[in-house]
Amino acid sequence: MSQSHSSLLLWFRQDLRMADHEALYQAAQSGKAVLAFYLYSPEDEKNWAPGGASRWWLHHSLASLEKSLSHYSLTLIYRQGSAEVEIPKILQESGADT
Repeated sequence: MSQSHSSLLLWFRQDLRMADHEALYQAAQSGKAVLAFYLYSPEDEKNWAPGGASRWWLHHSLASLEKSLSHYSLTLIYRQGSAEVEIPKILQESGADT
């Protein structure tokens, strides 16, 4: 996954849309390679851990987001675990500097 040029990590959390997405817009305008990722981390959500219907919605929303990103030659990277652990890992593995 290592990048040879400047790249940035764009973390999709609860906003899984592409239209009117300010962070995505700013990332695209930066001139850097965009690495889109989603972190499944219900333990970080505490009282908001997803139930069955939420997980069904999430699955389909992520599939739709992944399809939309692919139109721009972007791949959605999936991770599971704690944000404190996974974000430093993905930064290290990808070489993203932003």
